[in-house]
Amino acid sequence: MSGQAIDAFQQALGRSLPTYYLRFLRDGQEGMRGEQVLLYGADSLMERNATYDTALACPGYITIGDDSGGRAVMLALDGMDRVVYLVGHGSMQRDDFERVADDFHAWLAADCPLD
Repeated sequence: MSGQAIDAFQQALGRSLPTYYLRFLRDGQEGMRGEQVLLYGADSLMERNATYDTALACPGYITIGDDSGGRAVMLALDGMDRVVYLVGHGSMQRDDFERVADDFHAWLAADCPLD
């Protein structure tokens, strides 16, 4: 896991990533989870968030993965809200978010279920 990539992404965001999510990135836990979820590593976060125009479409959130079917996995940047959301790549609006889990770490421990 590239610490330089994490630092570059935070610099591009103009803010720090939530501490709980930084631990996930530094532990190198990215990759496929369950049957459908792909969680991005630090080396692809900047490119994926730029591609999906996340900062403009969903200020205060980041795209951390996808469901291999056209929906982005989203987290809030405030660090207080650990809720995991899904949103279609074609709609990328906060009003269209679907709550998947109340806590990122519990969701990881359960192997990232989407239903």
